[in-house]
Amino acid sequence: MATTRRSVSPETLQRRWRERCQQGNFSPAVLGVGTIRVFGRSGDAPVTFPRIESLAALATLEVDERWAIEVAQGIVSAAHNQSRPVMATQPPQAGTAPSPTAVDVFNPQVENILILSLTRGG
Repeated sequence: MATTRRSVSPETLQRRWRERCQQGNFSPAVLGVGTIRVFGRSGDAPVTFPRIESLAALATLEVDERWAIEVAQGIVSAAHNQSRPVMATQPPQAGTAPSPTAVDVFNPQVENILILSLTRGG
Protein backbone atom coordinates (compact mmCIF):
# COMPACT_ATOMS: atom_id res chain seq x y z
CA MET A 1 0.00 0.00 0.00
CA ALA A 2 1.29 3.46 -0.84
CA THR A 3 1.96 5.55 2.25
CA THR A 4 3.27 8.66 0.52
CA ARG A 5 1.27 11.80 1.32
CA ARG A 6 2.39 13.97 -1.60
CA SER A 7 -0.29 15.48 -3.76
CA VAL A 8 -1.17 13.62 -6.94
CA SER A 9 -3.27 15.27 -9.64
CA PRO A 10 -6.78 13.96 -10.32
CA GLU A 11 -5.73 13.24 -13.91
CA THR A 12 -2.88 11.02 -12.70
CA LEU A 13 -5.18 9.22 -10.26
CA GLN A 14 -7.75 8.66 -13.02
CA ARG A 15 -5.08 7.25 -15.34
CA ARG A 16 -3.75 4.95 -12.61
CA TRP A 17 -7.27 3.74 -11.79
CA ARG A 18 -7.99 2.96 -15.46
CA GLU A 19 -4.71 1.07 -15.75
CA ARG A 20 -5.50 -0.89 -12.58
CA CYS A 21 -8.90 -1.84 -14.00
CA GLN A 22 -7.34 -3.02 -17.27
CA GLN A 23 -4.71 -5.08 -15.44
CA GLY A 24 -7.05 -6.36 -12.71
CA ASN A 25 -4.37 -5.59 -10.11
CA PHE A 26 -6.51 -4.57 -7.12
CA SER A 27 -5.81 -4.32 -3.41
CA PRO A 28 -6.85 -7.39 -1.38
CA ALA A 29 -9.89 -5.56 0.08
CA VAL A 30 -11.41 -4.99 -3.38
CA LEU A 31 -14.31 -7.38 -4.09
CA GLY A 32 -14.62 -6.36 -7.74
CA VAL A 33 -15.49 -3.34 -9.84
CA GLY A 34 -18.79 -1.52 -9.56
CA THR A 35 -20.31 0.81 -12.13
CA ILE A 36 -22.34 3.98 -11.82
CA ARG A 37 -24.30 4.90 -14.92
CA VAL A 38 -25.38 8.52 -15.10
CA PHE A 39 -28.22 8.84 -17.59
CA GLY A 40 -28.63 12.09 -19.48
CA ARG A 41 -29.51 13.54 -22.85
CA SER A 42 -26.55 11.94 -24.60
CA GLY A 43 -26.98 8.45 -23.16
CA ASP A 44 -25.30 7.07 -20.09
CA ALA A 45 -21.79 7.79 -18.89
CA PRO A 46 -20.34 4.81 -16.95
CA VAL A 47 -18.02 5.50 -14.00
CA THR A 48 -16.24 2.61 -12.29
CA PHE A 49 -15.26 2.24 -8.65
CA PRO A 50 -13.72 -0.51 -6.50
CA ARG A 51 -16.33 -2.53 -4.63
CA ILE A 52 -15.33 -3.04 -1.00
CA GLU A 53 -17.00 -4.58 2.05
CA SER A 54 -17.37 -1.18 3.77
CA LEU A 55 -15.88 2.29 3.83
CA ALA A 56 -13.84 1.12 6.83
CA ALA A 57 -11.56 -0.64 4.30
CA LEU A 58 -10.54 2.66 2.66
CA ALA A 59 -7.26 2.81 4.59
CA THR A 60 -6.18 -0.49 3.01
CA LEU A 61 -6.65 0.73 -0.57
CA GLU A 62 -4.13 2.31 -2.91
CA VAL A 63 -4.47 6.05 -3.48
CA ASP A 64 -6.09 5.69 -6.93
CA GLU A 65 -8.62 3.19 -5.55
CA ARG A 66 -9.53 5.64 -2.76
CA TRP A 67 -9.82 8.38 -5.39
CA ALA A 68 -12.27 6.27 -7.43
CA ILE A 69 -14.40 5.66 -4.30
CA GLU A 70 -14.40 9.40 -3.52
CA VAL A 71 -15.47 10.20 -7.10
CA ALA A 72 -18.31 7.64 -6.86
CA GLN A 73 -19.44 9.06 -3.51
CA GLY A 74 -19.42 12.56 -5.00
CA ILE A 75 -21.50 11.49 -8.00
CA VAL A 76 -24.16 9.87 -5.80
CA SER A 77 -24.19 12.85 -3.43
CA ALA A 78 -24.52 15.34 -6.31
CA ALA A 79 -27.40 13.32 -7.78
CA HIS A 80 -29.24 13.46 -4.45
CA ASN A 81 -28.61 17.21 -4.21
CA GLN A 82 -30.21 17.55 -7.66
CA SER A 83 -33.16 15.35 -6.56
CA ARG A 84 -32.28 12.77 -9.22
CA PRO A 85 -33.41 9.19 -8.59
CA VAL A 86 -30.52 6.88 -7.62
CA MET A 87 -31.11 3.13 -7.88
CA ALA A 88 -29.04 0.03 -7.14
CA THR A 89 -29.51 -2.95 -9.44
CA GLN A 90 -28.13 -6.43 -9.84
CA PRO A 91 -26.39 -7.40 -13.09
CA PRO A 92 -28.90 -8.52 -15.74
CA GLN A 93 -29.70 -12.23 -15.69
CA ALA A 94 -31.73 -14.17 -18.24
CA GLY A 95 -35.26 -14.94 -17.10
CA THR A 96 -35.11 -12.60 -14.10
CA ALA A 97 -36.94 -9.30 -13.89
CA PRO A 98 -34.82 -6.44 -12.56
CA SER A 99 -35.68 -5.24 -9.06
CA PRO A 100 -33.92 -1.92 -8.47
CA THR A 101 -33.82 -0.44 -4.98
CA ALA A 102 -33.51 3.22 -4.05
CA VAL A 103 -30.09 4.36 -2.83
CA ASP A 104 -29.92 7.01 -0.11
CA VAL A 105 -26.14 6.95 0.43
CA PHE A 106 -23.27 5.47 -1.54
CA ASN A 107 -22.76 1.79 -0.72
CA PRO A 108 -19.34 0.46 -1.83
CA GLN A 109 -20.66 -3.12 -2.02
CA VAL A 110 -23.22 -2.42 -4.74
CA GLU A 111 -22.28 -3.63 -8.21
CA ASN A 112 -24.50 -1.37 -10.33
CA ILE A 113 -25.83 2.10 -9.51
CA LEU A 114 -28.09 3.99 -11.90
CA ILE A 115 -28.59 7.74 -11.71
CA LEU A 116 -31.72 8.49 -13.66
CA SER A 117 -32.82 11.65 -15.42
CA LEU A 118 -35.61 13.71 -13.98
CA THR A 119 -38.78 13.50 -16.03
CA ARG A 120 -40.61 16.78 -16.34
CA GLY A 121 -43.85 17.48 -18.06
CA GLY A 122 -45.79 14.87 -19.87
